[in-house]
Amino acid sequence: MMNPFGAMYLRPGNLWKSFRVKKLHVKMEKGYPVEKYEDESRTMLGILAEADSNLSDRMKHRWDQDQHSLTHTVIVRGRADLKKGDLLILEERAFLVLLADDIGSLGTTGLVYLEERNDVK
Repeated sequence: MMNPFGAMYLRPGNLWKSFRVKKLHVKMEKGYPVEKYEDESRTMLGILAEADSNLSDRMKHRWDQDQHSLTHTVIVRGRADLKKGDLLILEERAFLVLLADDIGSLGTTGLVYLEERNDVK
């Protein structure tokens, strides 16, 4: 029997994941910025993948650093309505958004660069 995906084997649940979105809001209180995460009532569907060393090596120039904390990437349909500092929650895991990129500037596919965090939920 011929596999319709070629040589790739996909287990159920490997692709689309549902992420809960927490937006970062910054407001001024007594002259100091106060950051607060507010849970939105929306979810975002995306395909989560670990970033390999080659991808992180290619992304060094984007942040102009020798080493960076890029750990995962997410591919989404359409534009990712995210900005730097937002959180994506997947079950017990939390991911900090480093960059949301609109691939090709067409609005059909987005690529979000993430850092997995254990200190925030």
